[in-house]
Amino acid sequence: MKASRIPGIALAVFLLICVALLASDKRVLIWETKVNPGDSYIVEEHGDLGKSQQSTLVCRYFTGRSIKTSVLWYSSNNIMGRDQCPFVKGTD
Repeated sequence: MKASRIPGIALAVFLLICVALLASDKRVLIWETKVNPGDSYIVEEHGDLGKSQQSTLVCRYFTGRSIKTSVLWYSSNNIMGRDQCPFVKGTD
């Protein structure tokens, strides 16, 4: 395989993933941030998450068309929150 074909193949794979995400109403995790109380981290529609008494997770998902943000409570034991963002998530 010629090296000049690799970018074209990578673009085709990316487009197939986008179409699959759009058709399935699923989201794929691209970034996860844990925000502890006292940290300054502002999320649109949620405000400054650092003012909360509990740690939170900010999960950013690729939908095939855009990037969406979800905010979850953090819990190291998964009882009253999540210890990490789900890698694949359905729409809310």
